[in-house]
Amino acid sequence: MVKLEHNAVVNRMLRVDDLDTLGVSTQTLAEEAIRAGRVDDAAALVDYFHQEMRIMHTIMRTWLTDITRYMVARGGPSDNAGELATALLDIWRTYPLGEALRERCKEAIRATAARTDSPAEGLSVLAGEDPIALLDQMRLEFKYPHDVLVAWVQDLLTTVAARWGEEAVLESILQTHQSIWGDRYENWAKLTPHEKLALTVEGMRGGHFSGERRRGDVTVRDDGDRLVMVMELCGSGGVLRRGDPETGRPPHPLGEHGVNHEPHDWTWQKTGIHWYCSHCAIAMEWLPGRQRGRLLRPLDHVMDPDAPCTWYIYKDEDQTRAYHYPRTGVPTPPDAPDYGEDWHLEYPSGF
Repeated sequence: MVKLEHNAVVNRMLRVDDLDTLGVSTQTLAEEAIRAGRVDDAAALVDYFHQEMRIMHTIMRTWLTDITRYMVARGGPSDNAGELATALLDIWRTYPLGEALRERCKEAIRATAARTDSPAEGLSVLAGEDPIALLDQMRLEFKYPHDVLVAWVQDLLTTVAARWGEEAVLESILQTHQSIWGDRYENWAKLTPHEKLALTVEGMRGGHFSGERRRGDVTVRDDGDRLVMVMELCGSGGVLRRGDPETGRPPHPLGEHGVNHEPHDWTWQKTGIHWYCSHCAIAMEWLPGRQRGRLLRPLDHVMDPDAPCTWYIYKDEDQTRAYHYPRTGVPTPPDAPDYGEDWHLEYPSGF
């Protein structure tokens, strides 16, 4: 059941639905309310959908600002300003805005022309505006810049790695940690496990446009000791690695320095991790593990870009399973439950 209500801990509206609807796109729920004539519910869901997207848009802009500040400070006054400016802005030259849709549109035009001598026959202009169409336009107005911003972070961190070495990526992310993740999860311990799941799902639902339809659909389940969110696909790093199924845009090109070539505790001791994706290991496992002795929100990163990305919220953080700890070099608490799961495996839990 849909539950959209003010949450005192985060001090704003938050969807804390039951598990049967929590992973459903807010856009979809708003469309259902529109079609059913539930005006107040529809308006509230539209407002919340906009809030979901706006929050993540602000986070991405903040991150880019902080990376830029890091690069300028690291380069110093003697740095080549022209070279730096090119690196900062090159994404707007290389990002394939609309190219896949352009080709699909031309294919559709040709297919229509082949079927009839009057391709415009039967087309009409609606007298009024369609709220469902407008809702989707609102999504796209956030989604397309979002995907560019994700790719921009990836490219800037690639430049950081190329110029100053892989450890500089960690240094850069640590400098932006508080303004992005630290503030967002400041009151994490005050939330119930279900509220923690709701906040987690919110970020990957309307925030990052996860799911094959890019509308924010994820799967949630209760494993008993933990609540689980599964993205097929992740709308940020997953789209970067796999491409966008909605438009047909291919994976983002990497270049020589777009992934790590040395294993680090902050890349799950793996190589070949996109720099964008490394922030998940840093912000959710590596750093909180060192600060508090417990992981904040572990996840199963899988090298196969077609595989799902699975995140865990433990109902009792002291019961976080043992296999999560070694991969980021955090000492395993002696009382951590151990079910024989092998952290070296891509699917340690068997899913």
